[in-house]
Amino acid sequence: MNLFTSTIAQWLSEVFHELMPSETWDQTTLENSLETPPDSSMGDYGFPCFLLAKKFRKAPPQIAIMLCEKLEPAVKNSPLFCDVNALGPYLNFRVNFSSMAAEVLPRVYDGSYFRENAGQSRKKVMIEYSQPNTHKGFHVGHLRNVALGDCLCRVYRYNGYEVIAANYIGDVGTHIAKCLWYYEKFNQETPPETLKGEWLGTLYTKATLMLEDASDTEKAEYQQEISRILAALESKDSVWMKKWAETRQWSLDDFNEIYHWLDAHFDHVFYESDVDDIGKQLVLAELEKGTFIRSQGAVGLDLEDASLGFFMLLKTDGNTLYSTKDLALAQKKFDEFRIEHSIYVVGSEQTLHFKQVFETLKRMGYAQAESCFHLPYGLVVLPSGKMSSRKGNVIMFSDLRQQVTDYIRKNYLDQHAGDWDDAEIQETARQTAVAALRYGMLNQDPNKQIVFSMEDWLVSEGDTGTYLIYAYVRVRSIRRQVPVELTADVSFDVLTHPNEHALIRKIYDFNQMVSLVGAQYRPSLLTKFLFEMCKDFSRAYNTCSIKFAENSEIQSARLLLFHSVAEILKQGLFLLGITPPERM
Repeated sequence: MNLFTSTIAQWLSEVFHELMPSETWDQTTLENSLETPPDSSMGDYGFPCFLLAKKFRKAPPQIAIMLCEKLEPAVKNSPLFCDVNALGPYLNFRVNFSSMAAEVLPRVYDGSYFRENAGQSRKKVMIEYSQPNTHKGFHVGHLRNVALGDCLCRVYRYNGYEVIAANYIGDVGTHIAKCLWYYEKFNQETPPETLKGEWLGTLYTKATLMLEDASDTEKAEYQQEISRILAALESKDSVWMKKWAETRQWSLDDFNEIYHWLDAHFDHVFYESDVDDIGKQLVLAELEKGTFIRSQGAVGLDLEDASLGFFMLLKTDGNTLYSTKDLALAQKKFDEFRIEHSIYVVGSEQTLHFKQVFETLKRMGYAQAESCFHLPYGLVVLPSGKMSSRKGNVIMFSDLRQQVTDYIRKNYLDQHAGDWDDAEIQETARQTAVAALRYGMLNQDPNKQIVFSMEDWLVSEGDTGTYLIYAYVRVRSIRRQVPVELTADVSFDVLTHPNEHALIRKIYDFNQMVSLVGAQYRPSLLTKFLFEMCKDFSRAYNTCSIKFAENSEIQSARLLLFHSVAEILKQGLFLLGITPPERM
């Protein structure tokens, strides 16, 4: 709870009830309407009076003046605020920052602040993300999905939800038959010792290009061969299933190693192969009930009345589609995991598909369909354009990881060779690389396209993950530089500088920001918040020295303030999936 905004809302509610006793004034609505003025010199919280013009039949500036006069006595008698003033159509409140510091800094110090968002009962939510296909390489475009999904899992847990982080791996389909066809018929290479799954992806690309370049006669022959392999896999032919299982594991080994490097975790992994047959039986059962219909030999659902067209669930030959398996997967989520809220982190090109899935689930009688949410996100593209596994113009994750790690070691860490052991240098390089990549993927709203630029993401100045972990290391180093004991028993009245006030406000607002990130599915709100806090810290560090402070009282208060900045930054970075090193 925000003690300051709730107090303002209570005051406003009381004044409005006095002025218009027949009206009902909801304090939560009033609190949510409060804004932060664009300039701190105006105040710290502002109440816009536009919406009151009709009720009071006065111009908003007149209403602001009237409310200011009414509230002045309460504000003057409150230890939480310094004053209230009317500025145009806004009623602005100025905070007593010693009270705000006393309210929040001790709770950051003892850790209780970081448990407050989890202090209420929440829904059970499943967040499904990553969803790579086996027999294809993991490339830079996949990283955005992992960063988004894992961040949301962390944010939702922080906000008190029971979270199941889920992956849904595509391990069946034509692309696998195509890969195995090339592997068995044309490949002359010996599989590498490592990154075998990524190597399979190169075979898939070669198969695709071979089909594109083939003559009409060859293409017809190749397609028949691929179709026979696909049919053998679907009929569970023992020979082809053995090849499928072996090569599938190569991909899964690659994926697991990548997730470990990125520090991304799953509570449950679904496989497309597990829901293929279930989905078909589910559709046939609903067809018999009359939920679905046959149309020109195919089975599906007419969703024209919802402007969603015809949703095909079984092809004319009886084979399943992505839609078939998505219904079976949703059924598993609802019936076996008892989830109340289901979030799908999937690219924006699947927006129509998920609208059809959710509408179909609703018509099948699943009340949970109302709580299903598709978080679409834009593509990660190269300066030259869209990446494609089929065309082979992708940056493979293994190459990206090596390039980023090498750059970091050369530009930031090789200077420590001899002083640090190689294990620390290697781990610091990994942490810095993860910070740069995750932050770059999260520092845009999901609906926006990202143009991937490794060089821009690795600079240690500006709006980057590299800058944020440098800022964290810098804050942490302060405590080692001054002979002052860190304690929460300080005088908060000595924190009088505006730059100190900006930090206190940022620290106080952190939990509210994390709640907003979850509610809006926007990790970019958190990246912006942390970047702004680092800039506020830099200003405070240059103007509010601990080492050269006037007395030990100010030193102790500033040390607690800067320690709290480090703790907030560390927690915020953790929610982004970033673990900063303690030194650089």
